[in-house]
Amino acid sequence: MQPSPLNRALGLLAVVAFGLTNEIASGLFFVSTQIQQSSPGVGNLVPLLMVIGGVITFVTVVVYRFFFASGLVGAGGEYVIISRSLSPGVAFVATFLAWFGFTGSLGTLAFSAPKFLSTAALSLGVAGVGKFFASNAGILIVGLIILWGFWAIHVIGVRLAGTLTTIAMFLVFAVALVMIVIGFATSQDAFANALTQHLHMSVASITAASPVQHVSYGAAFGSALPVLFFGYLGLSTATQTGGEAKNAVKSLSKAVLIIVTLVTVVYTLFAWAVYHAVLWQVISGLAKMKMSSYTTSSGLLQFLMPSWMSSLLNLCVALIVVKTFLPIFLAQSRWVFAWGKDGLIPGVFARTHAKYKTPVLALTLSAIFGSISLIESLKLGFVFGVNIRVLSVMLVFFCMGLGMITFPRHAPTLYTVNTSSMAKNRFLQVFVGVLLMAISVWFSISITLSSVSSPLILQPAFQSVIVVILGIVIYQSYRMRLRRHSPSSDVFAQPPAQ
Repeated sequence: MQPSPLNRALGLLAVVAFGLTNEIASGLFFVSTQIQQSSPGVGNLVPLLMVIGGVITFVTVVVYRFFFASGLVGAGGEYVIISRSLSPGVAFVATFLAWFGFTGSLGTLAFSAPKFLSTAALSLGVAGVGKFFASNAGILIVGLIILWGFWAIHVIGVRLAGTLTTIAMFLVFAVALVMIVIGFATSQDAFANALTQHLHMSVASITAASPVQHVSYGAAFGSALPVLFFGYLGLSTATQTGGEAKNAVKSLSKAVLIIVTLVTVVYTLFAWAVYHAVLWQVISGLAKMKMSSYTTSSGLLQFLMPSWMSSLLNLCVALIVVKTFLPIFLAQSRWVFAWGKDGLIPGVFARTHAKYKTPVLALTLSAIFGSISLIESLKLGFVFGVNIRVLSVMLVFFCMGLGMITFPRHAPTLYTVNTSSMAKNRFLQVFVGVLLMAISVWFSISITLSSVSSPLILQPAFQSVIVVILGIVIYQSYRMRLRRHSPSSDVFAQPPAQ
């Protein structure tokens, strides 16, 4: 491997695909209905909350575009922005926490993907294959094959990964469109009849089992909105392509706006279609009756399809879950690459393959920790890092908001070359920064309070503190090493990691 730059091979479509395929996944097919269990009383407000989540995400788009206009793009995404506008130490600790959360997601994805494939195999009538995928041995073998298979795809080159991600994006659109049409074309009475025929239970008895019967705005805005916002967290993946996007400043500025617009429209229409056909008390009632396998969006709408279409839908949903490896691997490895580029960890992690121009060691580190997470999931049923993903992103957003305030003082040269429309409006910069910080605090408090009844080791706040302490130790070790070898150097005076 050579200390060579990354390969700028990604066009605008591929950049959009990386962000969109990480956003539209479980948030669309799972969380939009499972929210009736985690936040009882949210009821039919889910489509409205999807719109509000999109509006909140537009605040982050404004912040991203502002920093992009100063040339703060590169591998590492938010790390580059926070390190140059606020503090390199804060940037490392915040993104280290986010990296840890993504590692947990990678392991959980490797754990859950075989189960989705099992459901698809069973629906296609391949019972033996389905049972193997659902077994512990099958989950471990298939999970490792999928995980390291996507590692190989990323090692071969970002162009291949971008092509496959673009194909996956169109598959997501196709499946979502089919389910949106079915949902809007079905009345609640028609769904009730189909449900009764399949489950041989009356809708009245199912809705009666629902633990709540009335909509609660407190539940909707106090606990449901932060959970549903999970579906918008994949936007940052697009920023990780900054070292490989063609004309990165313009591409990323356009991409984040396109992604949030598309995702907000798809999420809102999808949720609206599902709740147009399905009475929300049916979802919470089925969950209370221990029939949660029917409470996903695909599990509900399958009653309205012929068997062949239902089987095909299950297969497509399984593929959509598996494709999430593509953007997650990109996000994880580029953070590691950027840290190595800035000397926070051994510089070998910033080296790229002489032929493929990909950060092989950074990708390998992500795959190794993802494999460990998969093995943990077999025993524990959860992964340490997954519980802190949302909270870690809130910390990143908070630091970006604070960076809006400290930017002129911390990096006056970069600040003066900013070409955005709000470059001369200091009041607006501060207002947007404070707004993003307030949103981050609101969601963090909600997430923390919603888990206080869990064992301490499973609480996101406690987990975050442990990882933050570890990040501080690593950063302080770097500072000591830097002072010993080059006391007058300042690696952060250099351009963003490319």
